Amino acid sequence: MASRGRKRADVVEQEDVLQAVIIADSFDVRFAPITKDVPRALMPVANRPLLEYTLHFLVAAGIQEICVFCCSHANKIVQYLSDAGWTSDAAPCQVTTQVSEDSLSPGDALRLIYDRSLIRTDFVLVMGDLVSTINLQPIIQQHKQRRLKDKVTVMTMVFREAAPRHHTRSSDDDVVLVTEKDTDRVLHYQMVEGQSKLDLPLDLFSDHSDLDIRYNLLDCHVSVCSPQVPQLFADNFDYQTRNDFVRGILVHEEIMGNQVHAHVVTDEYAARVSSPHMYDAVSKDILQRWTYPLVPDNRLSSQEQDSSYTLHRHHVYRGRDVFLDHDSVLEENVVIGPGTRIGSNTTISNSVIGRNCVIGDHVRLEGVYLWDNVSIGSACSLTQCIVCSGVTIANGVVVEPSCVLSFDVVVGPDVQLPAGTRVSLHPNQTQAAEDDFQEPTETIQHHTYQPDRIGTDGKGYIWEQDEDEDSLVTSMWGLRLDQEESSSEESEESAEEEDDMDQETSPPLDDMRIFYTEVLDSMQRAIEENINADNLILEINSSKYAYNISMQELNVCVVRCVLEVAHLRATLMATAAEYLAALKPLLQPMKGLLKNYIRNSDSQQDCLLAVEEYFGTHLNISAVLVTLLNFLYNEDILEEDSILKWYRHPAPSSSLPQKAQQQVRAAAAKFIQWLQEAEEESEEDSD
Repeated sequence: MASRGRKRADVVEQEDVLQAVIIADSFDVRFAPITKDVPRALMPVANRPLLEYTLHFLVAAGIQEICVFCCSHANKIVQYLSDAGWTSDAAPCQVTTQVSEDSLSPGDALRLIYDRSLIRTDFVLVMGDLVSTINLQPIIQQHKQRRLKDKVTVMTMVFREAAPRHHTRSSDDDVVLVTEKDTDRVLHYQMVEGQSKLDLPLDLFSDHSDLDIRYNLLDCHVSVCSPQVPQLFADNFDYQTRNDFVRGILVHEEIMGNQVHAHVVTDEYAARVSSPHMYDAVSKDILQRWTYPLVPDNRLSSQEQDSSYTLHRHHVYRGRDVFLDHDSVLEENVVIGPGTRIGSNTTISNSVIGRNCVIGDHVRLEGVYLWDNVSIGSACSLTQCIVCSGVTIANGVVVEPSCVLSFDVVVGPDVQLPAGTRVSLHPNQTQAAEDDFQEPTETIQHHTYQPDRIGTDGKGYIWEQDEDEDSLVTSMWGLRLDQEESSSEESEESAEEEDDMDQETSPPLDDMRIFYTEVLDSMQRAIEENINADNLILEINSSKYAYNISMQELNVCVVRCVLEVAHLRATLMATAAEYLAALKPLLQPMKGLLKNYIRNSDSQQDCLLAVEEYFGTHLNISAVLVTLLNFLYNEDILEEDSILKWYRHPAPSSSLPQKAQQQVRAAAAKFIQWLQEAEEESEEDSD
């Protein structure tokens, strides 16, 4: 009897163990040629390996056993886990690895996991490129409770609320989700895939009376699975991805009876670094602390003791032993790794600099990701690019947006790399079968460097763009690289035929004018009839959906209308003093309206763009700009960082000449000076 009792206790204990599976392989070429040398899971994001974020997310959820599935560069992942202490007895959970060089998809990985009988209970399935702060424990418990009531529940998919144009929404994961409102059971799951219209089955509406149809969700690719999920993959070899699995479950639900549920989070963070665009977006979110506690200045383990960072104003993080010349400026959203040296008159913003880098004099870095041991000469300019470890950039090099310089490449001197250029020490193999999960092939001897393109001292092969290649070529950082090369006639034709997944389609010009007029009329009526801000917001939102207006267009429109209403009340020929007298009484009543739409850094830039364009076309009242900025700043509608970013980095304007932009900034200079002096005084007080 005692023996049976012990066995039963062992079974219960095994069932209570929380397991997780990390698929540490991307099975795509979005980060080529980087992934010729390192797996995506080990790419540094804010100077921390991407896999580290995923592991700590699972540990925070109380996961006790983690299985890391490796394929491409499996030896490097195994070595990293050992060096970082994840496979030691002192690790916060048990981490094991499963290696298979023959697997070609996540489906193959789960079939292998089933064959090896690795899963005993409910488990969490994630990809190895996930950064998340979601509290999984209540989601896991909810999944288990569903299974106790009904064994047909096989998966709970986790989604995060995010508007269609949200910067962390990848076009590859744009989905329309239909769920049963009371139970959150998934009834329809469809990838958008560039479609402007979708057809939903009629039986959804005839068989169900209360549905949620949503297109405002980001698929976190976090799934709480029942133990039979690997078996279902093993029984269906056409399931190559989780999306295949979900569609298969929904198609065969009547026959098999299995069900998938959805769980939606609102305030927590989750995003996959699934493309260069997402690498940029997630990195910026980490620097701006949306991912707390997964931020650079918070050590996640004792292994990071030598990589501690100190947080300064404007989200600037500095590691140990950093040398910064007194004439250089770290503007905002910057990480400087330990041991890095930066020369004089250098400006860095929205960038991550790795360990032991050397940056010369008169260098400009904007939106740049330097990995470890990178050397940059003097008089260089780099914009929105990835520069891998060991790269050397000689003097006078200009790197345009969306470039990738892979490991140990040498560029320069005095060359300009066009947008989208990729350089690697590996020649670009042309065979169709090549992708991330293959080992690097032998160097082909007839390939030669191209000094006219990468410099006389250059070392590396340029990976030419192929029309059939993945998103790194055609859509780097969400930008089309071939737009400038096409003629205006071709652009007009493609605009009608092609649906850009990274940008919401703008309404026709006439619709935009009508919408603007309606918003202006609504504001005037709200002021005259003393209508509260909530009702005005409802009216504006109704017009937005009627005319298919994007959020950026809406933000700009609302701010411009507030400014124009004051002008109409003071007459369009008003002096600065007359305009100010008309504007001041409107600002307080309109404060709630502005706060409703101006909520984050992107919308703050929209607001400043609208202000700039309005005062740029009404320069005779530009003296009012200081008062307006002061009000928006004091009411916490605009943050200091956003104002300084707008002032220092003028965005190209289709409606304002450059001279007008300069005049607007000259009008704002007094306020900017006060802002900077207040900042300096605050820093002195903190010292």
